[in-house]
Amino acid sequence: MTAKEWLMRARKQEERIIALQGSRQRAYDRAVSTTARPREVCVISGGKAAPDEKNAAYIELCEEIDHQIDELNRIRTEILHVIRGIQDSTLATLLIEYYINSKTWEQVAVAIHYSYTDTVKRKHPLALKAIRAIMNLDQK
Repeated sequence: MTAKEWLMRARKQEERIIALQGSRQRAYDRAVSTTARPREVCVISGGKAAPDEKNAAYIELCEEIDHQIDELNRIRTEILHVIRGIQDSTLATLLIEYYINSKTWEQVAVAIHYSYTDTVKRKHPLALKAIRAIMNLDQK
């Protein structure tokens, strides 16, 4: 695994949570709905999805989201622990803003007071090199 792949775990986990939250909202809408949509028809409950089934789906999604949030917090903590070992605060801030706070490269450039090009083409590779050195990862 490259340093970039290792760091990207937090951003990917956050994307997963956002997708699950959309699913949770749809499940909530179905749970509080008083009419059944055609795709919600359930043979067991006489042609309509039972309220308990709708609520169970919503509760299950909430529990899954909580689990995924816990995993995201674990990943972020692990990444921050490694970033703490970087002496250059500009590089550390770059990594935190992009990989932990999920900011765009434009937002990161503003935060560290560098141009977009310097941020992406000079600072980011230096930050990845620092991560590789701390973690003893192969250069890929």
